[in-house]
This record gives sequence, C-alpha cells and structure tokens, in this order.
Amino acid sequence: MEHSSFPSAFSTLFGELPKETWCCSDLYKWEGFWYTSSHLPAAMAARLNFQANDSDVFLTSSMKTGTTWLKAIIPTIMNPIGRMDDDNNDPLLKRHPNELMPSLEVQLFKENPNPDLSYMSSPRLFRTHILLPYVTRIC
Repeated sequence: MEHSSFPSAFSTLFGELPKETWCCSDLYKWEGFWYTSSHLPAAMAARLNFQANDSDVFLTSSMKTGTTWLKAIIPTIMNPIGRMDDDNNDPLLKRHPNELMPSLEVQLFKENPNPDLSYMSSPRLFRTHILLPYVTRIC
C-alpha cells in the first residue's frame, strides 16, 4: 500500500486499525466507519486539514444515489450565468460536473494532504461520498 505523499503517521496508523477484507478489497475501520486503503489517507487529511467557510456548499451522499445530476444542477442553480438566452456561458457545455463540484477525498485531498484551496471562489462547492459522518463536524 503506497502512501508516500502523506505523513508517515497516516501509514503507521494503517497497521493499528481494524482491517477486514471484503470483495477482494482491504477495508480499515477508522473513527467508527470503514474505508478502502485508497480513500482512507485522503479522508484523514481532509478531516485534519480542511477548513470550511460559512458559505461552503456540500453535496454528501452514499455512492450510486444519483449524485451526477446533482453535481450538474447545483452549480447551475448557484450560478445563473449561462441559464440566460446565451448558452455560450453555460459551464456544463465546457466542463464535466465533476470539475464544477470537486470531491474532497478523490480530487482535492488524495494527492496532497493539505491542498491550497484559496483559488476557489465563494461559495465553494464540494462533494463527498465518504466524509458523511464528518460534515457536521467540519462545518
């Protein structure tokens, strides 16, 4: 299991967590929830380093619950530019919904345990499948 971009404390913690194998995947129990080895370091990093703003918007859901259309509709509702008569400004014509609403654990915290999110304009839009138990703690 490779976690070279994350602090060694994360890698050390893997050996101390309860582990189960399910459907050929190793799952680790951390703070009462089960995570795959590929998502756990990012979840830990987001929990440790993410600083929410009062204006942040989160789409939190379990996997396969219809979030793709929500990733498209939420930014469209929040940014009415492009919904006018001129479709040239519609962000959905130029970008995939995953780009409009990045994932905390898959895009933002997976490669870097403390990413610089200052480039994001307010309100910042985020989505997550695995941080559901922590959203109320983060906000």
